[in-house]
Amino acid sequence: TKGEFVLLVEGAAPAPGAADENLPRVLEILLRDLPLKQAVKLAVEITGGRKNAAYELALTLKQQS
Repeated sequence: TKGEFVLLVEGAAPAPGAADENLPRVLEILLRDLPLKQAVKLAVEITGGRKNAAYELALTLKQQS
């Protein structure tokens, strides 16, 4: 009989800095309709960014608007 082979393929990891590049835009969009805490949480999930950096950026964006 022929043996069976299993091939596992994993998606590529995000490019270094990609999360940081997308974070401001994602936060701007989410902050239009969501409270700061919820916008930060979702932005981190979407971009893979760091929570502390997202929170600081969100505070800055809120102050600018």
